[in-house]
Amino acid sequence: MSEFRRYYLKIALWFYAAWVVVFIAEGFYTVTLPTQDLTIWIDRKIPVVSGFVWIYFLCYVFPLLPIFISRNWHRFNLALISIALCSLIAFVFHIAIPVSFPRLELGTSFSDRVLCFVYENDFRPNAQNFPSLHVAIAWIIYFTCRHQGLRKLWEWMIFFVTCLIVASTVLIKQHLVADLVGGTVLAFTCWSFLSRYYALSNHESEDARFALLRTVRKSAHIFLSTTFVIIGIMGYQILRNIIRN
Repeated sequence: MSEFRRYYLKIALWFYAAWVVVFIAEGFYTVTLPTQDLTIWIDRKIPVVSGFVWIYFLCYVFPLLPIFISRNWHRFNLALISIALCSLIAFVFHIAIPVSFPRLELGTSFSDRVLCFVYENDFRPNAQNFPSLHVAIAWIIYFTCRHQGLRKLWEWMIFFVTCLIVASTVLIKQHLVADLVGGTVLAFTCWSFLSRYYALSNHESEDARFALLRTVRKSAHIFLSTTFVIIGIMGYQILRNIIRN
């Protein structure tokens, strides 16, 4: 394993661990909030396809794919900061507009039982839905894997897997169509914005590790501002509950 790959593997694992901790902490908070249901007629038309639960599980290992195929580590830098920004923006919506919806009855097949296990181990109600981070992160991983020197066939295969992961979120009723659309828009917007922002401060020919540190320092105000918005919304909600009680 090359020096760059070892370096970014460590960064990715620490980042992943921190993300999981924050996501779980946010989940414990959002279950205390009143939720709303954004189910529309399209959601009611989409059947439960429990077999897609196996595709859905890919979303937990898919983010590690760029570690093994990346040659352009600047794109990996973009993945890290894009996922961080997408997550913070999604947390704003999760807390400001908590969305939950009833789960449907399942059958008795093995896939059904596995999907039932997923439902039972979610936060109740699961309010971390709109926009879907499963969808947003899947798209960002696809963007990262492009222009890495892979053959077109491999790029198309990664695109196909990304589409399957995105579709699985609504086919196993873990998300609504609104969550899917929101996650897609979030991913494309953050990646587009940060690609331009990153290019203004860094050059493709320089060491990506230094470029990552520079970008994190220069973009700190963006992440801090979003974090303060989250804290402000939480403070407002807590104060409102105190006044009501």
